[in-house]
Amino acid sequence: MVKKRPLRNPLKAIRAKCLECCGGSPKEVRLCPDLSCVLHPFRTGKNPFPRRKRKVKDTSATACGVPPVAGKPREVQLSLFED
Repeated sequence: MVKKRPLRNPLKAIRAKCLECCGGSPKEVRLCPDLSCVLHPFRTGKNPFPRRKRKVKDTSATACGVPPVAGKPREVQLSLFED
């Protein structure tokens, strides 16, 4: 029967590979001179290209600078032509 390996986070797997490559020394991983390695940017176990949270656009009337009238929502009609 084949022994199952535990599932790992991809960044942790890359870190483990870098530690194996550098003889188990975290300091050597940090100082790794092999810039041609595709794993080099990820060697510290952190994503060097984090996603930024996108701001959600507020489409309410108050976001357009139109104040609500007596607590009721006000309809705003946008047109390309002037009336």
